[in-house]
Amino acid sequence: MGGVAGHMAHLSEDLDLTFDEIVSILQKVASADIQNATEKVDGQNLFLTVADGEIRTARNNGDVKKGGMTTDEYISKWKGHPAENAFTNGFKAISAALRKLTPEVLEGIFSNGERYVNMEIMYPANPNIISYSAPNIVLHGLQYFGSEALADYSELSPEEKEELKRQNSLAKEMFPKLSIAVDSSTQDVASELWTINGPKAVALNKLADGSVLEEVTSKIQSFSAPVGMGATLGDYVSLVVRKYAEQVGLPENILEPLLVLMLDPDEAKSRGIKVVPLKKGLPKELQSVVSKLGSKTNSRKYIASVLKPLEIAISDFAIEVLRGIKSFFVDEHDEEVQRMRDELQQAIVHLKALQSSGDEKMGELVDKQLAKLGKIENLASSLEGVVFEYPPGSNKIYKLTGAFAMSNQIIGRARRSGMAEEMDDEVVLEFEDETLDPVIDAEFEDEPTQNETVAIVPGAFKPPHMGHVNMVEQYAQNADRVIVLISAPTKGGRKLPNGREITAEDAKNIWDLHVGANPKIEVYQSSHASPINAAYEISGRAGEREVPAENMGMEPILPGSAVILGASSKDNDTERWTGAKKYVGDDLTLIDPQQSAVTPLARDNGEAFSATSMRELLGDILANREELKEFAGPNVDKILRILGFEALEETTSMQGGSISMSAGAAPCEKKKKRKKSKKQQENIDITLVDDVIRLIMERGISQ
Repeated sequence: MGGVAGHMAHLSEDLDLTFDEIVSILQKVASADIQNATEKVDGQNLFLTVADGEIRTARNNGDVKKGGMTTDEYISKWKGHPAENAFTNGFKAISAALRKLTPEVLEGIFSNGERYVNMEIMYPANPNIISYSAPNIVLHGLQYFGSEALADYSELSPEEKEELKRQNSLAKEMFPKLSIAVDSSTQDVASELWTINGPKAVALNKLADGSVLEEVTSKIQSFSAPVGMGATLGDYVSLVVRKYAEQVGLPENILEPLLVLMLDPDEAKSRGIKVVPLKKGLPKELQSVVSKLGSKTNSRKYIASVLKPLEIAISDFAIEVLRGIKSFFVDEHDEEVQRMRDELQQAIVHLKALQSSGDEKMGELVDKQLAKLGKIENLASSLEGVVFEYPPGSNKIYKLTGAFAMSNQIIGRARRSGMAEEMDDEVVLEFEDETLDPVIDAEFEDEPTQNETVAIVPGAFKPPHMGHVNMVEQYAQNADRVIVLISAPTKGGRKLPNGREITAEDAKNIWDLHVGANPKIEVYQSSHASPINAAYEISGRAGEREVPAENMGMEPILPGSAVILGASSKDNDTERWTGAKKYVGDDLTLIDPQQSAVTPLARDNGEAFSATSMRELLGDILANREELKEFAGPNVDKILRILGFEALEETTSMQGGSISMSAGAAPCEKKKKRKKSKKQQENIDITLVDDVIRLIMERGISQ
């Protein structure tokens, strides 16, 4: 699903809600007093606008920033994709419906490209989990994407924030006009009849059995006991984090900003609080704690684990609320429910078989989701769930999904792990993770999703030099984040003239010396030997790039971000990124490497910096001391020590001896002389020479 949309919350995800408020909402749901509930559908998300009379589309904020994709760009994007027919035919259907409206009406609705309508495409030939009866498009809301919305909200003036609020209200007012104008209209596309729909209301069932409400209320009261029913979910999480921090010995001056980062990201952004600076200077075990709690993805998972009992209690309640409710878009409710149950059973068997083959994670996922789902018969509705605004007019949107959420996780994982190949009767879309569900009614977002520009500079860096540093600093001038990725050593490694291998840890330590003070620059070690693959791994598809990022302690790249792949503008360096569009996630905007390439720093003699040259210079530190200063910069002495040498000054003090070298290095000139002639080698006791050198290096010349 596209990165334009934000996140619509389960009740257990809104950290500002009090436990009392959650119980109050559930009471209204149980008595069917929620009047504005609409169906949550299981489709493909798309944003669309009209600017200068042309229909434009967006799947992420990068698309919006450039004014949306043209029709040709949009059609080209889906060429050959499994969802090609869904996206292209759905686009043609909504386009035909909009062209029936007058230019004046379109201008009033879309404000010449400043407002986008959020919609979902449901296509039976390419179903997600629910197989709908016919091709449909459901409109969800109109969202403002003018200059104020695309700017960093924390940097807006009070007047700009007020204007943004006014524009969001106007967008909300205009949406019903669009919905009414196109609702129930039909379009024939490729011999298929598509129907355009506004949001479809859902009449909730009043729970006749009061025990369901009593049970969930009792569970919530018990869970909230440490803080009280009047406390917020954020208060509960804060209490747990403080106790954990006390156990592991996390300093208070780190804990306080870390809590802000976890519980109030907007405030953290305005104060410039980031994970990387918080980790600096801490022991490795505490750095791991900060990463676990502070990075966006890790933090969300940690908070979810803390609130898991609350989530399960509400989920059990939602299963009963939604039991038997029929989707507006499914003709044969009972048959579709049975079909989903059959696929769920097949998915469970498939994943358990993988577990038996040694993949324990598959079994863990099944057990975790079944613990929440209970029996398969709890999948008893043909709709994904319901969404509702509460309180009315608050712009806060919540969702209840019941059994769908768990079924979605199990079936989705089974399809991604090969089960789809066994299903011959239908073509299945690339599966979308319900935990990354978009805001279906995007009009209700309090603030727009903010973009980041992330530059990725991968390499072996054996060792890093000032040419590398200059490239990274150039990117840091314009990017929000610069991620330096150190690739894993190749089989042969990269060695110094004395035979010592330069490790990834050496490269990391040197990078930290060069850029450690810059909060924009982050340095990580990848498990990939190929720098290119290392970059693609952390910039790939949503739902896949998060795991390797977390394994490195990195905050994953956010949906909607613009991605720069590091390259210099000389020697065809950008060619290594040929085909990058195939690997960078659809929810990210790839900046053309030829446009983002930076001019490389040249040495004083006009030659290029290279790690190979630096390694060669390290063969004779005294003879090459000035050039090494040029390569290593002001940290030259510290870098030499990292690589196992003495500092330049220490090496100079040893010059009184006849051997010109530094600690840890074999004498380059003597090595060359020994190789000149077999006869000479035969007349010299090489073992004795090596022993003498070793003693000199261990004890020092002065002793």
